Amino acid sequence: MLNNHRWMPIGALAAASLIVLAGCSSDSPAADSDVTLEYMIWDANAVKLHEELAAKFTEQNPNVTVEVTAVPWDQYWTKLQTQASSDTLPDLFWLNEPNFAQYATNGVLAEVSSDYDPAEFPEALVNSYTLEEKILATPMSYNTMAVWYNTAIFDAAGVAYPEASWTLEDFEATANAITAALGSDGVFGAASGPALGQETYYNTIFATGGYVISEDGETSGYADPATIEGLQLWVDLIQSGAAPSVEQVNDNPIAQYFTSGKLGMMWSGGWNATTLSESEIADTIEVAPLPHGSSDLVTTIQGGAYAVSAGSDHLAEAQAFQSFLTSQEASEAFGKAGLGIPARLSAASTFTESFPEWDLQIFIDQSAEAAPYPVSLNTAAWNQLEVEYLTPAWTGQKPVADAARELAKAMDAVLAEENR
Repeated sequence: MLNNHRWMPIGALAAASLIVLAGCSSDSPAADSDVTLEYMIWDANAVKLHEELAAKFTEQNPNVTVEVTAVPWDQYWTKLQTQASSDTLPDLFWLNEPNFAQYATNGVLAEVSSDYDPAEFPEALVNSYTLEEKILATPMSYNTMAVWYNTAIFDAAGVAYPEASWTLEDFEATANAITAALGSDGVFGAASGPALGQETYYNTIFATGGYVISEDGETSGYADPATIEGLQLWVDLIQSGAAPSVEQVNDNPIAQYFTSGKLGMMWSGGWNATTLSESEIADTIEVAPLPHGSSDLVTTIQGGAYAVSAGSDHLAEAQAFQSFLTSQEASEAFGKAGLGIPARLSAASTFTESFPEWDLQIFIDQSAEAAPYPVSLNTAAWNQLEVEYLTPAWTGQKPVADAARELAKAMDAVLAEENR
């Protein structure tokens, strides 16, 4: 339980109006004395790039040094929340859409500096980080999902490669065919897990016409029959043996299954491009669009952002570095590093050009068939419920429909509390 006076419980926040309007500060560092900025991110693969960007920023601002720290994803949000509750947030840090509202309504985010031009970025992403007409974080990148697949496994199984027009039924049939042919060698067709909504089941929920949360943010969509259909697909794959069990995925992450040649298809984002290009199976990896279902949607779209702590002792310097990170130069470097599609529109092509061996334009094209990532004021609360209530379905201990309806009831209670 957070009990610091600055970190108020969700639900009591909106009326508190604690947003710090720091946008009137200078667009460039004002301090003459030496300053060290603390910058926290969640991706160890991005440390090298951001250290290089920090060094370039220092070249332009000799009195400012930036220390980059990467905290593993499974520890990042706990650490960030602890820092927020104790007024010890780093000067600059990464934020995502599911967690934005919590930090924005607590008033711990500084408004972006006046030299930030939102017209240079996708409007939907900018809106995701805007509260009460104040932009409180700058979009860094965006991701849609696609299917990375191993052609060596497809060839060994005698299974045709995915086509652009393939369907969810085609996907299931392909996964089952791979395991039928190679299951004795420990090879699975596909994989998912109760905690992998973004990569897997959120996408099939939208593809089957379901939804995770209502547009007004007041009710869960998990009791909807179409939503249950989107979940059922993944459980069916586990029960047929075409996908590893929850326990197996917990012991060996899906990416490890894929890069070790034990998984035919991996649903994931473009952020894996660098890791996959350096893997032992790089020469046999291809990428395909997500399969279509009964709706026009195939994927979610989500983008991370750069946020500045409103309580930073070096606000002008932190905002200047925030602006630099979304500049053309930094955005192009981000895309060339293969970390994802840069949010700056004029730099998006650098991501696809960095890996000419793959058709990464698929990730950009699928944004036209993307649903906004499902969020509410306290997304983390019902994300935990998803894992708790869906795990019995994934393990076969409870029918998917029963688990989904129970999840919907529990999620509705959380949303009701948020909206009080």
